[in-house]
Amino acid sequence: MFLQRLITTLILVPLVLWLIFYGNQWLLAGIILVIFLAAARECFQLIPLKNWQLQAGFVVLMLLCLWACGYLFTYWLYAGLIIWALNIVAILSFPGSQKYWGYPVIVAIVCLLLLPLFVQSLIHLYYFSNGKALLVCLLFLIWVSDTGAYLSGKLMGKHKLIPQVSPGKSWEGVAGGVILSMLIAWVGYGYLHPVSGVHWFILALCTIIIAIFGDLFISILKRRCHLKDTGAIIPGHGGILDRLDSLIAALPLFYFGLTL
Repeated sequence: MFLQRLITTLILVPLVLWLIFYGNQWLLAGIILVIFLAAARECFQLIPLKNWQLQAGFVVLMLLCLWACGYLFTYWLYAGLIIWALNIVAILSFPGSQKYWGYPVIVAIVCLLLLPLFVQSLIHLYYFSNGKALLVCLLFLIWVSDTGAYLSGKLMGKHKLIPQVSPGKSWEGVAGGVILSMLIAWVGYGYLHPVSGVHWFILALCTIIIAIFGDLFISILKRRCHLKDTGAIIPGHGGILDRLDSLIAALPLFYFGLTL
């Protein structure tokens, strides 16, 4: 499994970097839209939606929300950050919190809010001042955090993080991921020269923390529906939501922190 994940990563990372810096903008937009629709499709089993009419209606709503989020981005961003704060409470109080939020309509609304926000945050960050470099820095923060957490958890993981949500995650894994990702933040600081170093490192740390909760939130949704993965489209990584769970949470907060 690890070898398969490694091979997939070694293929995808250079491809993503090439698309960000050299790819045609229309090609990039098309790929983002395909990823967005694939993620929306994976939501069917997390809500769950089994009727094809409901599935089609959900996709139409998701596209409308993506369009609306572009026009109302600032308000949507604030609403999304509030939703993530509530998600963190739900994760920390799981499984008791499920009696409040564990209904298909609530899960559907959360998906309709957070997935369009993820895409629009990505677009806004891309066109931000020095946005391409910032986006790459964010991606490496998440990638290195995931890799560090996986390896340190496998080697040293003894104390479970939140076992009722994700039995495989440990405090040792979190520590390893945070340490390695802060090294990436240090490299990014040297390259980007942000105005406030303190602000930059606090933002990097907060981004990694909420990224961990993004991973745990998708884990809750999968556990609720008795799923191992949201899909199998990416060899060794599962589905789109399995791969993007951390980034879906991290991108809005990272962009918000930059605008401060």
